[in-house]
Order: sequence, then C-alpha cells, then structure tokens
Amino acid sequence: MPPYTTLQVSVSDGLATICFCRPDKLNSFVLDQYKELTRALRECDDRDDVRALLLTAQGKYFSSGHDLKSQLSVSKKVLEEGGDLQEFSKKLIWETSYEMVEAFIHLKKPLVVGVNGPAFGISVTTMALADVIYASETATFETPFMRLGLCAEGCSSVVFPQIMGRSVANEMLLMGRRLDAKEAKEYKFVSDVFSQAVFRQEVEKRAKMLASLPPEALMQTKKLVRDIDRRLLSEVNERELTLLAERFAHPECAEALMKFMKSQGAKKGGRAKL
Repeated sequence: MPPYTTLQVSVSDGLATICFCRPDKLNSFVLDQYKELTRALRECDDRDDVRALLLTAQGKYFSSGHDLKSQLSVSKKVLEEGGDLQEFSKKLIWETSYEMVEAFIHLKKPLVVGVNGPAFGISVTTMALADVIYASETATFETPFMRLGLCAEGCSSVVFPQIMGRSVANEMLLMGRRLDAKEAKEYKFVSDVFSQAVFRQEVEKRAKMLASLPPEALMQTKKLVRDIDRRLLSEVNERELTLLAERFAHPECAEALMKFMKSQGAKKGGRAKL
C-alpha cells in the first residue's frame, strides 16, 4: 500500500494511533485526507494486533475542516469546462465524505478521539461517531454550515441531538454556535477535559488502558451499543450528503462561500474553515 501523506499511523501494545500531520495547513481536509483516513480506519479495524484506535492531531488545531479553497478552485474549473456541478459534487462527495463517514459508522473496534485544539466542520461531526472523546482546554467545536449555505453532514443531524439535546444541537447546526471545551463537557459531547500540559499524556494513558482490555468483550459490547442505530446512521449519511451535493451547486452556496473566503482572506494568516 502507498505511504500516507496526510496522516501518521502507528501501532503499539494493541493501540493504533492515527494522527493528522499537516499542522502548517491546520490539518484541513483535502481529497487525500478523506481517502487516507477512510483507509486507515478500515485497515486498523481489520488488523489482528489492534484492539482500539486513537485519532488525534499534530499542532495547535485538531482540524480546520474541509479545505474550501480547493473546493472553490475545482468547482470553478468544472463550470468553465461546461460540466454539471451538482453531478460532479455528488460523485466527489460519494468518493470522499460518504466512504469516510461509513468507515466511522461501521468500525468494530472502539475509537477514542483526542482533540488537541480547535475543530471545525467535518472533523467535529465525524468525531461524534467515536466511542470516547477527550479534549484539551484549548479545544473548540464549531460547525459553521449555515454561514456557507450548506447543510449538516457526518450524521450530525441525528447524532448531535442525541448527545446534546435538540436545542443546543440546533444552536450549533443552525446558528453556528462554537462550544469551548468546558461547554462541550457540560453538554456531554466530550468525556473529559485536560490542561494542555498533560493532555497528550492523559489521552494516551486512557487509550492504552482501553486497548489492554479483552478484545472480544470490547467489540461485542461496542456492537450492542452501536448496532441499535447503524442502519439509521447509514441512511442519514446518504440523505445528508445527497443534499450537500445539491447545496454545493446552489447559487446561494456559491455566494456564501465567496463571501466567506473574502472575509477569511482579509485576516492575516486566516484559512477557510468548514
């Protein structure tokens, strides 16, 4: 298999650690990152020497979300060549987002997420499909979909209300509310919050403890918890991404994205976040 370019993957003592490794790009999701994360999740899930998985990131950000700049560039090229933007968006989304979200939904082994800093968009919605989330005190959680004329994804239209209740979930999904780490714990989105000084040590210690437990018992108990809604989540994933492809091709979205990109470009060192 080809080497990873957006991730670092290692296995030790039954724990597979998957780490976003593009801190200079704020670990934004480009095409390769979608595909590589999907591959890493599935490969680690199938390995006999892996009993649990840990997803985390290098740098100050967990992830700035989907790379909007590359999205706009590709969309512009499709339109210039006379292509059907909605069909192109649907095909691209199915090859990237759909498969990645399905990998999260159907993981057999427990997944821990260690959120080391700000997280946006797709990185927030998919982590909600994990089994345990820990956060650094510097972590924040934001899904600014409405400002971009888009829609909920990553099964967040179902999972967010399950976790946080309908009102707070709608503040995040409809109003773009940002949760800090303390609020995320209060609303049961994360299990615990650690100071930046001990964050990585504490998360690794807990993930290794999980990986030390009897593997069949872990998988069977996770199956009991997850099987209740696996089919529903796959259906929701398809519905959300069908609408997302339509939204990407909508003039309302194009206008919102351009406005957002200009506002980000006006900020020194700013990057578009989704």
